[in-house]
Amino acid sequence: MPDPLRLTISATEAPGLFGASPYVTPWMLYQRFAHGVPIDADDDNRMDWGRRMQPLLLQAAAEDLRLDVHPNPVGADGRDSYVRRGLLGCTRDGIIICPDRGPGAVETKCVFDYRVWMERWAGGRQVPREYEIQLQQQMHVGDGVTPFGWGTLAVWVCGQMVYFEREPIPELRQALEREAEAFFARVAAKDEPDPFGLPVEMPLLSQLFPPVAESVLDLRDDPGHCRTAEDASLYKTLREQAAGAQRASETLRAKLLGIAREHEKVLLPYGVNFRRRKSGKGWALDVYIPETPQAPPAPRDSVVMAG
Repeated sequence: MPDPLRLTISATEAPGLFGASPYVTPWMLYQRFAHGVPIDADDDNRMDWGRRMQPLLLQAAAEDLRLDVHPNPVGADGRDSYVRRGLLGCTRDGIIICPDRGPGAVETKCVFDYRVWMERWAGGRQVPREYEIQLQQQMHVGDGVTPFGWGTLAVWVCGQMVYFEREPIPELRQALEREAEAFFARVAAKDEPDPFGLPVEMPLLSQLFPPVAESVLDLRDDPGHCRTAEDASLYKTLREQAAGAQRASETLRAKLLGIAREHEKVLLPYGVNFRRRKSGKGWALDVYIPETPQAPPAPRDSVVMAG
């Protein structure tokens, strides 16, 4: 759960600072902290079942590991308890108590698809990077004053429990503090990062930058956008190919919409241009490529010598 007061980066948001989250990017985080824009994805059926199963997984962890496990307490407002330490915070699934090592963080995960287990978890030989960062931050936040010296991931995999025990990684904890400090400094300076151009940013891009009718962003004389013209051309080609290119074309669509922002039409080098139009709940792009490409613009700082 994100910090409701927006005072800290939560453990689920922290992977986004490192480009390690499939759900959030630095640009999305900036929108939330600078402008209060909701960025949480809508719950799907798997997320709902994960929450329903969380108490059972914590109970299973206590029985399997033969240790005391305390679920995260719920406050009077019905929200899970959120703990802050410096610029970092977390909402833990629970705390696990070891007689020798003291309290530790416990995080539960559900893997409903065995293919995901084999691809993202390497069949149990690795933990996805965003979950490693998430657990390390929970351990670092600790009780809000003192960090925890250990933690464990309790993972339900298609009916079987698997555990990953972790110790602190000092270098990662330092990096978390450093990145959080840099992020909040950027928010204070109103230094908005550019969108990554990832599909996960698409709903927010569409929400924040509805097109202004007949507005035109003219980039034809900007050599820095020669690559954008190539991307627009590639987007058109990919859209005309089979469904196997869908993912690549969606990535380019997000990138082009991130460049267009509120503009309905964008003019690019080589005579390429694209216009966006409403399509369902999102936006489609119509790309024009001339039969005879125009010459690219000369670099702005170039000097032409006559004679």
